[in-house]
Amino acid sequence: RRRRDVRVMSGIAARARVAGARRVTGGAVPSARARRVSADVAPLNRRHVARLNPVLLRWPRRSTRHPGAGVARLAPARASSEGDVVIYSFGDEGGTRVTDEGAAGESVAAIGGASDATSAIPGRTLASYWRDAMPANDALDKQILKLFVPAMLNFLIIPFVGAIDVFWVGRMGSAVALAAQGAANQVFQSAFWIISFVPSIIAPVVAKAAASGDTEEVQRATGEAIFVASLVGVFGMVLLTVFQAASLKIVGVIPGSDTAAAAAPYIGWRALTFVPAIVSTVGFAAFRGTLDVTTPMKITLVSQMVNLLLDPILIFGAGFVKAMGVAGAAIATSASEITSFTLYMSAMLRRGIITLGSLIRVPSWGNIGKLMVGGAAVQMRSIAQNVTFLAVMRAILTMDATGTAAAAHTVSAQVFQLCLIAVLALSTLASILIPQKLNAAKGEGGVEQAKICADRLLVWGFLLGTFLACVQLTALPALKFFTPLENVQAMARGPVLIGAMQMPLNGLVFVAEGLMQGHQAFARLAGGMCVSTTLMLGALKVWGHTVEGVWGCFFVFNVSRLAFGLRHHFWDGPLAPKKMHPPEKSNP
Repeated sequence: RRRRDVRVMSGIAARARVAGARRVTGGAVPSARARRVSADVAPLNRRHVARLNPVLLRWPRRSTRHPGAGVARLAPARASSEGDVVIYSFGDEGGTRVTDEGAAGESVAAIGGASDATSAIPGRTLASYWRDAMPANDALDKQILKLFVPAMLNFLIIPFVGAIDVFWVGRMGSAVALAAQGAANQVFQSAFWIISFVPSIIAPVVAKAAASGDTEEVQRATGEAIFVASLVGVFGMVLLTVFQAASLKIVGVIPGSDTAAAAAPYIGWRALTFVPAIVSTVGFAAFRGTLDVTTPMKITLVSQMVNLLLDPILIFGAGFVKAMGVAGAAIATSASEITSFTLYMSAMLRRGIITLGSLIRVPSWGNIGKLMVGGAAVQMRSIAQNVTFLAVMRAILTMDATGTAAAAHTVSAQVFQLCLIAVLALSTLASILIPQKLNAAKGEGGVEQAKICADRLLVWGFLLGTFLACVQLTALPALKFFTPLENVQAMARGPVLIGAMQMPLNGLVFVAEGLMQGHQAFARLAGGMCVSTTLMLGALKVWGHTVEGVWGCFFVFNVSRLAFGLRHHFWDGPLAPKKMHPPEKSNP
């Protein structure tokens, strides 16, 4: 849009640009040649103004104050080069008068209807922020929905297939097998997300480069991320292979027990595909940074179909394939990881996100250092978060020696994750939409647009969490499909109910932390997670003696995380109101 274009927005003050080249900002106006211009605005109702589409105002050189609500003049045509005033926001108290008198080399600006120049500084009221945050089926909502649906389906495929794993392992009719699969999977996931810090860093970087149209930067950043991720993946593979028994002991699996015997092969097979798994997450982050969430969804669907088809064959055997039990589930998952890796690499090469040159080019120590510095904060956050999950699993496994509590927790977690995955998808959108809005071409983004987008995403998170809570409550009768053991079904009902109650809270937590990732506030995220983990460990000491008590402790964990996220967004982050509209001093 040209600078003479006019937008009407809600608020309590007025800002104007006079003669198409002058901006009034609390009395600090750059020198310019200007002719006398005066414009009058009658009082406007905030609710009415907020619903107006952007319009072009054309003011005569002289105008009189019009009584009643409304604007003195409206004209959809292009304004002249002289006498144009851009009104960003209006107050409800009386009219606002903008005048400018000056000659070459001097500027005089006054905003009438206010006690002084400072009181007319552009501002936003709480009501205006709230109106912008509420879904309105506008272009922003449509963009969020367009990205959210395929992203949610992509994230939903993995826990859905994980639930199928639990279903087939549960069909074995052994609580020990189900507990072993849950414990081993938790160990692998914790090790994976502690080590794989690269995707969290690369997504905002790619989003920023893609928004500014810098293809070479996208290729460089993605290629270096794959290089570092591969090195980290080798380290993770060696770590899990060498320390299988020690890693299982962390979650309370007693060495030499039946649970340990069933869980060890699962970790061994999953460790072999650590590198393909971590490179696949880098590919997903790179596509996400370019606002393409459809391609990852298709890749995930194909790769997880491999897992889905191999599960029953490898777990129970078929023809010449012998039954492998829990290890068979691990082999099926590893096969899907290799498929995903192959598809991501071919898709990124085809789309130009990477080139063969960017893949074989060894990153400079400086660039590796930047990744590692940012990765240190991400890694600290992942360690703190996974300490919580490992402590939860340990508390569950040490409750009883039969494995019933662990089996109930595994089933409850699968039901919970099927719903939580939608909130996670919204969180990833927050991490890419904010840098995209901040770095978009002029007229398509900016701080104000990023603020509106962030507030809107928070409301989406709460509404989505409320909806998912209802979905999870209706899933209670489906517990029998996860396991035929009635005692496990009965014990899983309480955690499922508690998880449903936490869904609206999780919606806010995940989006708030996604916004912080978009700002690359990784150190703040790590600090908040460390505090939340400490509180969670304390809560487990007090209430973590039953399955229901353990799940109730997550309220403490998530409320603390939300406090840090909202503080960053509303108080001291880049989009905090006081950072966006700092007080301005009037010219003496």
